[in-house]
Order: sequence, then structure tokens, then C-alpha cells
Amino acid sequence: MLAPSFDSDIQSAVAAAQAWLAYEGVAHVSSSRTSTGDTIVVLTTCNPAAITAPIPSTFQGFSVIFCQTSAN
Repeated sequence: MLAPSFDSDIQSAVAAAQAWLAYEGVAHVSSSRTSTGDTIVVLTTCNPAAITAPIPSTFQGFSVIFCQTSAN
């Protein structure tokens, strides 16, 4: 059996992080590749500092970043 790839690891982490959508202010959770590797991206509809939910800065070994988006 082949070892799971890094891509499947980030996909698995993002799938688990979908539970964060239940938190007020969290609009979307996905991944992005940065210069330091794959990252979990949390899009918010408010200032990320206003999110009081327990979203960690790292999750399943991946950095978590927040980006505020405006609702259209």
C-alpha cells in the first residue's frame, strides 16, 4: 500500500476543519499553497480578531490563517 500523499493530508485537514463553519463569522474554509507549504485558510465575514471560537493557529500540522472577506 502506498503512503498517503501530502495533498491528501491537507485535504483531510480541510475536511475536518469544515466544522468551523458552524462558528459565527466563519464563511469558508479551504487550503492554499504558500512559500512555506500548504496552509488552511479561514475566510471570515468580520474582523478575524472578533472570532471567539476556538480555532487554533495550527491544525493537524498545518498553519491556519484568517482572511476577512466582504459580503456582496
